[in-house]
Amino acid sequence: MHLERGDCSDPIITKPNLSIKWLQKAIEDDLINFFDYHKFDISEEIGRSTHGIVYKALWKDCQLTVALKSLTGNEDIISQEFIDELRHLQKVSFHPNIIQFYGVIKEPHAEQLISSYKMVLQFAADGDLRNYLRLNFSSLQWTDKLRIAEEITLGLLFLHTNNIVHLDLHSKNILVHEGKMMIADFGRSKNESSIVTSGGHGVPAYIEPQCYINPSYKRNKKSDIYSLGVILWEISSGKPPFESTLQREAVAIQIYKGERETPIENTPEYYVELYQRCWDTDPAKRPETEFIHDALENLISGKNLDLPDLSNVVEIKTDYLRPPNVHRNLVTSDSSLSNNEVEDIYMTF
Repeated sequence: MHLERGDCSDPIITKPNLSIKWLQKAIEDDLINFFDYHKFDISEEIGRSTHGIVYKALWKDCQLTVALKSLTGNEDIISQEFIDELRHLQKVSFHPNIIQFYGVIKEPHAEQLISSYKMVLQFAADGDLRNYLRLNFSSLQWTDKLRIAEEITLGLLFLHTNNIVHLDLHSKNILVHEGKMMIADFGRSKNESSIVTSGGHGVPAYIEPQCYINPSYKRNKKSDIYSLGVILWEISSGKPPFESTLQREAVAIQIYKGERETPIENTPEYYVELYQRCWDTDPAKRPETEFIHDALENLISGKNLDLPDLSNVVEIKTDYLRPPNVHRNLVTSDSSLSNNEVEDIYMTF
């Protein structure tokens, strides 16, 4: 079956039966490929999260190794996530820096539930970025690190050009195949216009401080830019952010208080300035994705230019989002939190 890159509708689906109906209609209209379950030999489980399992499988028709992803848990919770991921993958997965989506399969004789379906995705032989850096960092030159950063930024630029906000960007959601970076896991992604409010759901070290400061904060493309800034630092260091802080609540508190990771020795100054702008507490001061890509291209081409001064950009008033006495990369001596403030941060998870 040929996949037509049509425009899948963008409904707000809140009931599992509506999700099933939407999926069946998309399959009938050839917007999403549907394959015979028996055409795939599942070999092993390769990933598991709170709501999902990923298997490695052989697609027998074309002798291609693929990944099969299914969601598990409460149907009310996973139905919208599954449909959101399908819609966004169908729209953008042909980009070289976004994981490829081939279609779906359904377990034979299973009930008509979202959890009975599996997405057929490109298999990433090199795992995720975090593991890739752990195994290969000692051999990576700065030319390699800049290429990795640029490829991730290109994928994000394509998402943002299509008005999609990822909302869960971190190094375990960047997959690597034959050295190429691909953004994956679109379960939390939204069209920017459909985002209402969003708390600190995800991996705390990559979540902007506004999510911990203001529970009604509406995330947007600049939320992804913050996450990208942390990833750029991680590429320079070879290790996850706040690695020594084991409790996720403690990481959230550090970010709330204004803490950021320290630049790594021998990192190009231009690169440091770039990722520090990305993780600025003020979303209005974070650069656009296209700006970041252009800056990385300058570095790759050997142009040691100063980043343009953004101080004259009209600022959005965000002081109400900031805790008092917080400065980027600085924790003040009077920035300790009260018990009520700590409880407020815990409530975002």
